[in-house]
Amino acid sequence: MQPDRDSVKEHFSILEIKREKMMDDYTNAAHELANRTLTTGWEVVKIVKKQPGQTGSFFSVCYHVQKGGELCFMKAFDFASFFQISEDSRSGRPIVDIMSTMLDAYRFERDLSKLCQNHHVTKVSFVRDAGEEYITGYAIPVVPYLVFNLADGDIRSMLTFSEDLDQAWKLNSLHDVAVGIKQLHNIEVSHQDLTPSNILIFGRDSRIGDLGRSSCKRLSSPHDDKPFTGKWGYAPPEILYNIYSHDWQTRCFATDCYLFGSLVVFYFSGVTMNALLRKYLPDPVSWEYWRGSNFNEVKDYLLQAFERALEEFTSNIRLPFLRTELEHIVQYLCYPLPEKRGHPRNIKELSNNYSMERFITKFDVLASKVKYELLKGNKSG
Repeated sequence: MQPDRDSVKEHFSILEIKREKMMDDYTNAAHELANRTLTTGWEVVKIVKKQPGQTGSFFSVCYHVQKGGELCFMKAFDFASFFQISEDSRSGRPIVDIMSTMLDAYRFERDLSKLCQNHHVTKVSFVRDAGEEYITGYAIPVVPYLVFNLADGDIRSMLTFSEDLDQAWKLNSLHDVAVGIKQLHNIEVSHQDLTPSNILIFGRDSRIGDLGRSSCKRLSSPHDDKPFTGKWGYAPPEILYNIYSHDWQTRCFATDCYLFGSLVVFYFSGVTMNALLRKYLPDPVSWEYWRGSNFNEVKDYLLQAFERALEEFTSNIRLPFLRTELEHIVQYLCYPLPEKRGHPRNIKELSNNYSMERFITKFDVLASKVKYELLKGNKSG
């Protein structure tokens, strides 16, 4: 008796599932590091699952590792994911090109971290250790990895947006971020991806994390041909409208300046500057719909939207002096026209428009003043 067609289809479907499962287990050495001690001495404690909203980990498997009693965070490079993305891609991009791009990204983050260490960059979370582990019994036995200090979390999990008691902490954190940006700029590095998920908390300190999307004049990166390498939803207006300087320092430092200003907005309101800008831009002249070539057609609308965005941002800041100061800071950092962005004294003196030095001082002073005002209020109460 011949088997019916449905039975045959079901049989081969089961075999195909088993084959894919066997291949997955066989090729994914990166997923099998838990409870191993690496040749560099790191004990792999456990795998860390990707959290909601976390990005940038498709090509890596994350672990907690420890050595000498210190717990750290490790990204293990997952070669098998190259095959998956190649098979899933409708563009037909060759797998060797995909692998080359991601290997370049791995090397770039490793080498950029070394550059930061050698120049005593203290407010950036960089690679602590890097290596390759060979695990027998797998089709792809090599697993490159990067080890980082383990953060307590990022600012999204630390911030609240209503209590005055948190204002001094926010200002101190922004001071740390400004110092980190300055340190990177001093060695000709532009972070390009200053988003809330990339500001990491280590005890009382805040540090900039994830150098993978950075641009560096000293090192070749896999995205050197792009005007902006961060998350598109955070890009400054000139990038979104495709009107920007082709000078590396002008374009990149102006971008970091805007992204930092957007962080200030997020710290005190829970939304980004782009979200506020888009709210007040008419659809025909928004970056989503506008397809013109003359930026002057949208400039006035953009400046009007910026004024309204500033008003909304400051409306919920209760301390009057802080409301005024933060309005000025965000106005300087996020001004829609990049040539007028930055501290006005720097612009007037024809120095580096996008220098963080004056903002570092300002956040330090504001943090102290907020602490004093709160202490004075508690005593009088």
